[in-house]
Amino acid sequence: MRRGGGNGVEGLKMLEGFEALRMESQLQCVKAIFSPVSGIVDSHSLMLSLAGEAESNRATFSYNSTVIGGHIEGNHFHLHVIGSKDLKNWDGETPLRPEIILVPKLVVNSAGLGAIALLKRIDGLSNCLVPPAHFARGCYFTLLNTGIPPFEHLVYPIPEDGGLGVHVTLDLDGQVKFGPDVEWIDGIDDRSSFLNKYDYSVSASRADGFYPEIRKYFPNLKDGSLEPGYAGIRPKISGPGQPPADFVIQGEDTHGVPGLVNLLGIESPGLTSSLAIAERVVPRFLK
Repeated sequence: MRRGGGNGVEGLKMLEGFEALRMESQLQCVKAIFSPVSGIVDSHSLMLSLAGEAESNRATFSYNSTVIGGHIEGNHFHLHVIGSKDLKNWDGETPLRPEIILVPKLVVNSAGLGAIALLKRIDGLSNCLVPPAHFARGCYFTLLNTGIPPFEHLVYPIPEDGGLGVHVTLDLDGQVKFGPDVEWIDGIDDRSSFLNKYDYSVSASRADGFYPEIRKYFPNLKDGSLEPGYAGIRPKISGPGQPPADFVIQGEDTHGVPGLVNLLGIESPGLTSSLAIAERVVPRFLK
């Protein structure tokens, strides 16, 4: 409540368990925080809309091109780019030679899962400014068709280590999903980061860990009612057992490189926050 109020979230209200039960008859809890301004967004439509607006304002998207690093020369930042097809057979050790070198006025490193891998390949940038990269896969399971959905609101349990806990989310069609869990993954190499070659599969066996977590607040969940949904991977800068880290926005005032802005640890809710992040970056660095 204090954090939400301090961040300007309006209308937050603390509910007793019986008050929450009036709103959600399947919910079991002692207390709850109600946020009337929370909701969902069609992420694909949002991205298509942003892409369309960008192109309408003379932006160009360079598909099948991979930024592999950069260097600083003459107080200017140089960006190294190669065709993505040339990375597919890369052994991960042979030095990569750029096919194109760009000298832009401003670079915003918003590469998500690959942001830190890219940062490490910028010659002239101090390693002490590069946070450690941690990756956490989160799986979702879909509630099989049960007629009337058991919930009308998003329901979040108390956050757990590495995530928000297995919560209830609704899509625009009213389908109920539960997730994500937290599975820390190792061995992410630069090639995987550059080509987005991650394992997004969802093992049906992970449902075994979902049932007891969900039943803490939805005790009427029936056995066999969950089926694998989808998975995502979060680019974290805090690891297991560490307190969650806030988004990191690094500019020249931090690392001393003119024209470079790094957006690091932009995990969920990064997409929800994307416009707010842009509002922070543009007036500060685009001059």
